[in-house]
Amino acid sequence: MNEIDKKVIKFLLSAAVYSDNAIMKNLGISEEELKNSYITLEKEGYLESYSDYQARQTNSCGSGSCEGRNCSSCGSCCSNDMDYSNVKVITEKAILEFDK
Repeated sequence: MNEIDKKVIKFLLSAAVYSDNAIMKNLGISEEELKNSYITLEKEGYLESYSDYQARQTNSCGSGSCEGRNCSSCGSCCSNDMDYSNVKVITEKAILEFDK
């Protein structure tokens, strides 16, 4: 992990992130550097894709399945019309190692 990767994960943990542009602007890095950092951080287990995160979560509201239900009060049920393909989730590993 290089210094850019460390700066990116620390910035993500600061909760001051709203977009990739915000990260690039605040850290003074290019889009290419940010993409490479995301790849490294995912490979090393500090970030994961939203689909990987979602797969680990229980897909139920209370004791029943979300399928065919209106689960607006349930945090584990998501609408399928949203595109989460570019969303990155900070892992527990990142929190334990960098959020000090």
